[in-house]
Amino acid sequence: MKALATLFALAATSAFAGRVPFLPETAPTNDTPVAVRVLGNNMPIVRGEVDGKPCTLLFDTGATHTTLDRGFVERELKDHKLEKVVLAGVTNVEGLPSLVHADSFKVGAAEFGDFDVMVLDISHFPKGIGEKIDGVIGMNVVGRVTTLVSLGAGEVVFAPARARLAGFTNAVDRAASDPFSIALKARYGEKEIPLIVDSAASMTFLGRETGWPTTDAKVEISATDVNGSGSSLAPVVGKPGELVLGIPLSISPMVVAEPMNRIGADTLLKNDLLIGWRRVAFRPRQANAEILHDQHVLHGSTVEVMK
Repeated sequence: MKALATLFALAATSAFAGRVPFLPETAPTNDTPVAVRVLGNNMPIVRGEVDGKPCTLLFDTGATHTTLDRGFVERELKDHKLEKVVLAGVTNVEGLPSLVHADSFKVGAAEFGDFDVMVLDISHFPKGIGEKIDGVIGMNVVGRVTTLVSLGAGEVVFAPARARLAGFTNAVDRAASDPFSIALKARYGEKEIPLIVDSAASMTFLGRETGWPTTDAKVEISATDVNGSGSSLAPVVGKPGELVLGIPLSISPMVVAEPMNRIGADTLLKNDLLIGWRRVAFRPRQANAEILHDQHVLHGSTVEVMK
């Protein structure tokens, strides 16, 4: 049984004026690789450190905000003050979140600093993920600089050097209205499909309204999100096919009744992902060894770090 674990979309503002509370002021600047351990259910896990306290984090491009479990904060960051936070816009969070300020937030050898981290009770996540975690690293940190996500190689590289950009062609524009989410528009035949790239979704999901062809096979999947675990999805197995996201991606999605279109970790294990501030690009893993180093698409003013 595979689990779908993600924070979905979270929009938040704090009571603090004059600064962006969730955006790290400092970030890695030069080709910093981070080891990623992918569990048997495709969940990507990284080791981190918050103000000197080690932690285990779910690497989640489907989460807009980096979040720590309340129990971890109360246990390990006792000298940190918890502040109230006000949720704004569209959010699926039902609990009462807080925030805590981090001077240093390390992920492997990469260090981000001086920003506010969301705090929620996500103690139920291990049930869906299959391993104890202390938090989630989301897009406000991952998208702070250009980032190369290579789950198939077991690494994430922040601020990748030019040589690592080989083979990324035909970039796709991100939704300008949602900087902390990889919201894209894919193409299936003549149809345009809006979707999210979600590394913490075990599998690729498409809603039935997309018209993706299905088999007769049905599966039972346990789902976990920020509000709890144990909810059940009953998708139909989709037929293998190609979804165009700059380049054609071969996918075998789960098709569900809900409008839930997500590129999951199963697809990202076969395709590297390059995340820019305004665009993203994919490259097939099996072709990487044959790529010339002067081929790249996210360059110059096309990729900008968040400031």
